[in-house]
Amino acid sequence: MLLYQKFTLITTILSLIVPLLVIFVYFFINPLIGIPILGFFLADAVLISVKIIAIKLAGLLIVFCIKNTKVVGLALILCGIILILTIQLWGIPGFVLYIVSGIMALREKHH
Repeated sequence: MLLYQKFTLITTILSLIVPLLVIFVYFFINPLIGIPILGFFLADAVLISVKIIAIKLAGLLIVFCIKNTKVVGLALILCGIILILTIQLWGIPGFVLYIVSGIMALREKHH
């Protein structure tokens, strides 16, 4: 496993904890309360979480399915840009980590 692949895998695992927790709370704790109060507070968070999960899984799929490191590097940078454009403030850490992963993939000598 190459360094940019390890970095992307660690980034994806760490950044999926919070969105999955938000979705868990929304779908499993909210029905226990009986009143959809959490729906008022967590509706935007659930939408953001779904976007984060989709972008992170796409990035992970790109890293391990495409062998050309130049294409992977550009795709990771594009994932970071999509993340910052769609999620804005919440996407800054993922944006930075995807840019770093993309640069690492672009600098990789193996094709």
